[in-house]
Amino acid sequence: MPGKPLYPYGKPVISGLLKSAPEDFKVTENLGFEPRGEGEHLFLWIEKSMLTTHDLIERVASDFSVKARDIGYSGLKDKYAVTRQWLSLYLPGKMTRQETPDISEYKLLGQTWHDKKLRPGTHRSNYFEVIVRNVVVLPDTSLQQLDLIRSQGMANYFGQQRFGRQDDNVERALHAFTNNRRARKLSRSKKSLYLSALRSHLFNRVLSRRIEQGYWDKPISGDVFMLSGSRSIFYESLNDALLARFTQLDLSSTISLYGIGNRLLQNDALELENQVLADYGAIRQCLIQQKAKLAMRATRAVAQGLNLDHDPLKSTLYIRLTLARGSYFTSFLDHFLDTGKSKQLR
Repeated sequence: MPGKPLYPYGKPVISGLLKSAPEDFKVTENLGFEPRGEGEHLFLWIEKSMLTTHDLIERVASDFSVKARDIGYSGLKDKYAVTRQWLSLYLPGKMTRQETPDISEYKLLGQTWHDKKLRPGTHRSNYFEVIVRNVVVLPDTSLQQLDLIRSQGMANYFGQQRFGRQDDNVERALHAFTNNRRARKLSRSKKSLYLSALRSHLFNRVLSRRIEQGYWDKPISGDVFMLSGSRSIFYESLNDALLARFTQLDLSSTISLYGIGNRLLQNDALELENQVLADYGAIRQCLIQQKAKLAMRATRAVAQGLNLDHDPLKSTLYIRLTLARGSYFTSFLDHFLDTGKSKQLR
């Protein structure tokens, strides 16, 4: 049901293999702030591989003799990868350096204290170091697509991870939410996963429509804008200064993450979104019934510090870049490279 998104710079002309080994996919979380060094929450800087973030939380809870609900995290990191991320442990009245337990399933790289629990979406960005294999050539078409990503940004699609390995999270969500008995039996995490899949599907459909109609590299009347590197949104009529900032990637148009609230959109932007949403009455009804709260998401993401090294002898493409939280590396790749059935969803 989610369907294949439409990308703004043409179809990929090359293919490659992603995640042939965990070491080929490295992710480092950037909090964007320094823990205070005091407080009741012990921040742990951890490197893991072959564990989901939820698996990691269960291991840490056991190792440090705390309850899993007292452990905070900011971002969910891939299992089939080498990732570094922060966790927080609530340890009231214990602000001393903790004894490091005997750990074998992950690496504890550092620890410090802070006065607040780590919450989902707290971190600023993720830094990626990725090797894509079986990339024999890097033709001019691909280089041009990469140049366009640098100058115009990338389509900020939700990645396939949101929709499940079998691409069926949307169908599962509708099946669960249309029956009150089934809906009540959902765990909090499963309910959150399903609501995210529904909203992500609507967002991706609207973004594809904008790209299809040519509203990608320019704003349209009635747009609500989001500042790059920030979640701040604002409405302003189109003018030369706004268009210049848009071209410079200082801000981007936004699309609704559907739910209860005022969308703020007007004129052409509102009409375009309504035309797409009209085809998804069942999804909209589920989101309203489950009291999902409206939010806005930028149509574009910036690939900061994008750097590539292609080794034709080894047929490898080494990619380094930083993406703001909530943006997907796999969506970046989809702009210029087909990874086929790589292990990108593990």
